[in-house]
Amino acid sequence: MKLTMPIEIDLLDFFKTGRFDHLKLGQTKEWIVNNFPDPDCFDADFLTAEVNIWTYGGIELHFENEKLYLIFSDYWYEGKLDSGNQLKLNKWIFDDISQLNLLFVMTKLNEHNIDYKKKTDNLGVLLRLRSGVELTFENIDDIEGVSTNSFQLTSFALVEENPYRWKE
Repeated sequence: MKLTMPIEIDLLDFFKTGRFDHLKLGQTKEWIVNNFPDPDCFDADFLTAEVNIWTYGGIELHFENEKLYLIFSDYWYEGKLDSGNQLKLNKWIFDDISQLNLLFVMTKLNEHNIDYKKKTDNLGVLLRLRSGVELTFENIDDIEGVSTNSFQLTSFALVEENPYRWKE
């Protein structure tokens, strides 16, 4: 859908509620193309089964069987989160990507009363917010012995919870 003004997305609100405009997991490509701005470089091929990822700058919509199952970002070009032309982001903590370590992000979540659970494994640290947003932190510089508090945020995603991921 072509719009004259970009849609505003507040990332603090997204982390609190999982709300990303009117998008909900499980919606079809057809519904989204009729009710949400067109993705970057949109053409008719986007409605085919072969195109499973739509991008809006550094924000991605992922589809499986023509249905939205993931709103994702792991690409912060040149130290900033870009939203493309169709979205206008209130970036909240993403104004300065360099500060996004585990301790800083958990502090910000706590300041805004955003509940979460935390899991640490050999791959990194995962926070699952009550909203359904998951945050992944990794030791990106592969520094031996570094505190997990220094792990950097490498992605965020609104995704259905995988119960196996949270088993002890």
